[in-house]
Amino acid sequence: MTLTDAELDSMRSSLEELLPGTCVILSGTLTPDGAGGFTSTWGTASTVACRLDPIKGYEQLSGGAVSAYQRYRLTLPHDAALTAGARVRIGTLDYNVLGVTPQDNWKLDQRAEVEKI
Repeated sequence: MTLTDAELDSMRSSLEELLPGTCVILSGTLTPDGAGGFTSTWGTASTVACRLDPIKGYEQLSGGAVSAYQRYRLTLPHDAALTAGARVRIGTLDYNVLGVTPQDNWKLDQRAEVEKI
């Protein structure tokens, strides 16, 4: 089935109505620290509409204490520039982008799995 550009634009517009929040996509830069290592600096790449939904949680034993971790599915517009290894800020919380799901043939949206830092 082939869709026209107008049909795709209409579908994308409808989908974006389901993205109630906004997020800031952060890109990282490594800067030498003067001691042979590097320091990560995160800067704003873009601000886009988004939706964050919990998908799974787990617990990990670390230093004799149990730490809970939660993963989320982040949905963005189809043309958002997001890659694994980037970070996303929603409100005051930052999330690591663990992976980005390949888009379907129609490229209606973009989805990623993220974890709170």
